[in-house]
Amino acid sequence: MSNHSLRQTVPTLLVGTFFLGLLLILFTPYDLRETSLFVYFTAVTLIATAFSITAVFQNQGMRRYIHLLISAGNVCFITYLIGHQFALSIGNDRMPFIQNFLYLIMSLIVITQSIEIRTLKLRTFDIFALFSFLIVSALHLFLHLNTGGSYTSNSNGFEEQMVLISLYMMLCFLYLNRISPVGQRFRVFLLIGILGFTITSILNQLFVFGGIGHELLHLLQVCSVFIISISYVFDEQTEEALVYDSVVDYVVYSTVVMLFMLASDRLLGTDVLNSMIANAVLLLLIRQFVVAKQNALISYRLHTVNTNLEVAVTSKAHELEIREQQYRSLFAYHAEPIFLFDLHGEVLSVNEAGSSVLGHDTETLIGSNILDIIEPEDRFAYTTVLHDLTSGRPQTLDVAVITGDGSKRVWQLMNIPMIIDGEVEGIYAIVKDITQMIVQQEQIYHQANHDSLTGLHNRYALQEQIERLIGEGKPFSLMFSDLDGFKEINDQFGHRMGDELLQHIGKRLRDALLPNEYAGRLGGDEFIVVAEHGDDETLVERLRRIVYRPPYFMDGTLVEIHASFGIVRYPEHGSTLKHLLSNADLAMYKAKDKGRNETILFAPELRADKEERKLLMEGLDSALEKGEISLYLQPQIDASTKAIIGAEALMRWKRDGIFIPPSQFIPIAEETGHIHDLGRWMIHETFQLMYAFEQGDIHLPKLSVNLSVRQLFDEHLIEYLTSLFKRFPIEPSRLNFELTETVAAHHSDRVLTRINELKALGIKLSIDDFGTGYSSLAYLVRYPIDELKIPREFTMQLEENREYQTVTATIVAMARQLGMELVAEGVETAYQENFLRKIGCDSMQGYRYAKPMPLDEFVIYYMKQSM
Repeated sequence: MSNHSLRQTVPTLLVGTFFLGLLLILFTPYDLRETSLFVYFTAVTLIATAFSITAVFQNQGMRRYIHLLISAGNVCFITYLIGHQFALSIGNDRMPFIQNFLYLIMSLIVITQSIEIRTLKLRTFDIFALFSFLIVSALHLFLHLNTGGSYTSNSNGFEEQMVLISLYMMLCFLYLNRISPVGQRFRVFLLIGILGFTITSILNQLFVFGGIGHELLHLLQVCSVFIISISYVFDEQTEEALVYDSVVDYVVYSTVVMLFMLASDRLLGTDVLNSMIANAVLLLLIRQFVVAKQNALISYRLHTVNTNLEVAVTSKAHELEIREQQYRSLFAYHAEPIFLFDLHGEVLSVNEAGSSVLGHDTETLIGSNILDIIEPEDRFAYTTVLHDLTSGRPQTLDVAVITGDGSKRVWQLMNIPMIIDGEVEGIYAIVKDITQMIVQQEQIYHQANHDSLTGLHNRYALQEQIERLIGEGKPFSLMFSDLDGFKEINDQFGHRMGDELLQHIGKRLRDALLPNEYAGRLGGDEFIVVAEHGDDETLVERLRRIVYRPPYFMDGTLVEIHASFGIVRYPEHGSTLKHLLSNADLAMYKAKDKGRNETILFAPELRADKEERKLLMEGLDSALEKGEISLYLQPQIDASTKAIIGAEALMRWKRDGIFIPPSQFIPIAEETGHIHDLGRWMIHETFQLMYAFEQGDIHLPKLSVNLSVRQLFDEHLIEYLTSLFKRFPIEPSRLNFELTETVAAHHSDRVLTRINELKALGIKLSIDDFGTGYSSLAYLVRYPIDELKIPREFTMQLEENREYQTVTATIVAMARQLGMELVAEGVETAYQENFLRKIGCDSMQGYRYAKPMPLDEFVIYYMKQSM
C-alpha cells in the first residue's frame, strides 16, 4: 500500500483502534478483560512497531534515527505491558518514562532539524523556553503551597521535567507549523501522540488508578503509540535538512539529558528553588545543543558557499580562457583584415591579414591612426562613423585607402562597437576589399550605358535620362536624326569606313553639346539628342554647323554627310517615351520624304495610322469580354539536358481572325489604362493554369509572367494576389514575375517596398531584358532579385558582334557572383546556344526550341519532351 492510500485510511485506523479497545474494556467479562486487553494492546503496539520499523528502512540519516527512537520507545512499552501483565521485576515503573523520554528526544531532533528554515529565529525558542520555565515553576510553587509540602517530598523531579519539555516541545511544534507548511501534519501527529503518551504516563505516576480508569489510560497510551508510529506517512520532507548531521551527536546529547533528568533530584533536591535550578539547567542544555547545531549549520553553509564559489570561479576562469583562445584564433587567423582601434581611430591591434594587406608590420601599425591611411575625401565621413558608433550600433562604410606601396584600394569597413560594461570602449573594423568589384561595376555600367562604337550613350542610357525627365515633369525636346546616304557610304567604302565615320560623328556630337544636352546612338546611323530647353532651332543649327556640315577626312578621302531631323517636345507631343520616340520617328521620316538635310517638328497629322490606333483603343474595351485575348506559353529549356525547366506566359490578341502584335496594343493599353484589366486577367489565368498543372500530371517548375509598371504600383495588387493564393493554393516559389529595368530605375523606394511585399508572398522575381535599361549593380544588390533574363537583342548579336559577346559574358559572370539565375531569350541558332553554355548560361528560351504556343499545344509538347 502506498503512503498516499495509507494516509486516507489513517483516521479510520485510529478511530477503529480506540473504539475497539473501548468496547473490550466495557463489554469483556471481568475475568477475561485483563488478558484480552493485554493481547489487544500488545497486538496494536506490535503493529505500530512494524510501521515505525518500516519507516526506519524507508528513510536515511536523521530521519532514520527519529523512527529508530520511536521503535525503541515502542519496545519499551511492550516491555512495560509484559512486565505489568506477568508482574515481572524489569524496571516496570521506569519503562513508560524511558519511552516518553525517547519520544521527547525524538521531538527535540525534529525541532533542531528545523533550524534550516530561513525565517526561524533562535530568540523565538528562547522565549518558548522562558515561558515553559515560568509555567512549570508557577505550577510547582502552586502545588507546593496547596499540599503543605507533601508534593515536594513525594516528587522526584523527573515528572516535572517531562512536563517542562512537553510544554516547550508543544510551543515549538505549533510555531513550526505556523511558519513552515512542509511537514505540518507530520508534526501535528507527533505532537498529539507524544503529548498524549506523556500526559497519561505522568497521570499514571502521580495518581493511582484502578479498574476501568487504569485500562483507559493504557488504551490512550496505546493509541498515542500508534499515532506516533504511523506519523511517518505524513512526512513530506524528501531530503534531509541537515545532510551533514551526525547521529552520534544526538546519542551523546540524549544520554547527557537523560542522565541529568534522572539525577537532578538527587544532585539538587526537590524543593522549589532547586527544582527551578534543575529546570533552568535542563533548558540551557537543550538551548546549548540547538546553538551548537545552528553554528554547525552556519559553518556548513559557509563551507558549501566557499566550495561552490571556488568551483564557479575555477569554471568561469576556464571558460574565459577558452573564450579568449577562441577570440584570439578568430582574430589572428581570420582571412579578412581586422583592426581594433579606439574611438579616435588609434590602432590598438591588427591581425596578420591586416598588416599584410597594408604592407606594414604589426608594430608599425599599432599606435598609428586608421584615418592616416584613408583618402582625405573619405576621412570626414569615417570620422562621423566613429562618432556615431558610440550609440552601440554597427555601421558599414566604403572608403578609399592608400596601402604601403602607394596603391589605392577601396575597402568596405564593417565597424562593430566593442562594448564593455555597457560602454563603447573601442571598435572592431572588418575589412572587405571591394576594389575589383567597383572596377567591374564601372565596366559593366559603362558597357551597358555606352555605345561601344561611338562612345555615346546607348539607347538604354538615353531611355534612363528621358524617363527621369518625364518622372520629374521637366519639359524637354527630343531630336531624332538619321544620316542621309549612309548606306551608300557603306556600299562605296565598306563597313570599316562606315564605322569610322560613326566614330567621328560621335566625337563631334560630344563636343557640340551643352551641359543640359545629351546625345546617344540608337543603332545603325540613328542618333538622338535630348535638350532640357525649347530652343530647337538653335540646337539644330549648332549640330549642322559643328557635326554635319564640315566634311570628314578619312583614309585620304573627304566625305560629306548630312542628316534628317525629327523633333518632338515633351509634353506636347507625347507623355511616354514610346510615344515620343514614335512621333519623333514619324517626323524624321517625314523630313526624309521632303528631301535630305531637312528638319520637321512633329504634328499630330503626321500619324497616318491614327484611325487604326483609334480602332485598337476601341477594340481593347471589349477584347476580354469577346474572348479575343488568349494566353500563350513559350517553354524555357535546360540546354544541357533539353528538359523543360519553365515557361513564359504571353498575351495574344486575335481580332477578326488576325493576330495583333503585342508591340502595337500593349503601349495603347498602358496609355489608356486597359493594362490594369489585361494584367489582372493574365495573372488570374496564370494562377488557374499553375493550379491545374499541380493537380494534373504536368510538373512545371516555374511559370513566368510579365508585370507592368502600372500593375506593380496598383495599391490592391498584394490583396488581389493573396485572394488568388487562397482560391488557387499553388506553391508560390513556382510563380515568377518579370519586371522591366525601367521599373527598377524609378521610384526606387516604392519599388523596393512592393518587391519586398511580393517576396513576402514567396513569389520569385526576375529582370526582363537585362542590359537594355538601367543596368546598374546598385539596384541588383538592393533588390532581392532571383533571375536575370538576357535580352533577345543581345542574343541575336552574339555571332556577329564581339562587343555583345563581352557584355553578355560579363552579365553572366556578375549574375553568378550575385547568386542569381539566368535565362537567355531569343536563342535561335546552335552557335548562340553553344556560346551561352560556354559562358555558364544553360537556361534558354527561343525559337530554337519552341515558339509561343496555345495551352493545348504546350501540353502536347510537354508530354513529348517528358517521354
